[in-house]
Amino acid sequence: MMKCNWIRVWIVLGVLCVLASSACREESAVNFETGMEAYSQRDYETALEKWRPLAARGHSSAQSNLGVMYYQGLGVRRNFPEALKWYRMAAVQGHPDAQFNLGVAYTEGRAARRDYEEALRWYKMSAEQGYAPAQLVLGNMYSKAQGVERDAAEATKWYRQAAEQGNLTAIFLVGSSYLSGEEDEQDLVQAYMWFAVAAALGPQGAQETANRNKELVAQQMTPEQIAEAEELAKNWEPVRSIAGGQ
Repeated sequence: MMKCNWIRVWIVLGVLCVLASSACREESAVNFETGMEAYSQRDYETALEKWRPLAARGHSSAQSNLGVMYYQGLGVRRNFPEALKWYRMAAVQGHPDAQFNLGVAYTEGRAARRDYEEALRWYKMSAEQGYAPAQLVLGNMYSKAQGVERDAAEATKWYRQAAEQGNLTAIFLVGSSYLSGEEDEQDLVQAYMWFAVAAALGPQGAQETANRNKELVAQQMTPEQIAEAEELAKNWEPVRSIAGGQ
């Protein structure tokens, strides 16, 4: 009988622990979202109040956001070393925004000495998780030989991944790459298609540029090629990124 009583006690304790953990996670989620709402309204004091305890408990998105606030001086005195500390804590947990921002810090030399190789390392971690801004910057670094030997094919690969997610700058770069044929043979159908996508997605200024590029490409194409490219652009849809924080 005593053994059964102890089993019941452990079961009850286990249930209580699960309930407490669930309540804690729910409270953290509420506090984080409250901080996000305050941040969007430029109420940085409230955002800091909600995020700082979460960051101290290891909440990677809160840590990343604190890094942004210290880096930009939002609600606090600008403090690059403090920003770097919070970015790094989130980045080592795999937070793609923080990894990207840590790369920016090394690129700009603000939070530490300028170090393109270290920046490249963090950008790559973020890019490999599908974070489009990191993919775009990584493409630029391979294109301009910053922290790595110039590799046009690698640059185009990362541009393409960002473009597939709808990153407008990357879309233009991919279209230009297919038009120039720098890495492979020129592909006018793909060039036209990507400029058509840019025209559909971009604001007015970007639309005008994309349409001009389309017209230039079309001058070198057959009607059949144009029809193929138009169909590809019509059916194109952005890929959803799996990148995201805690």
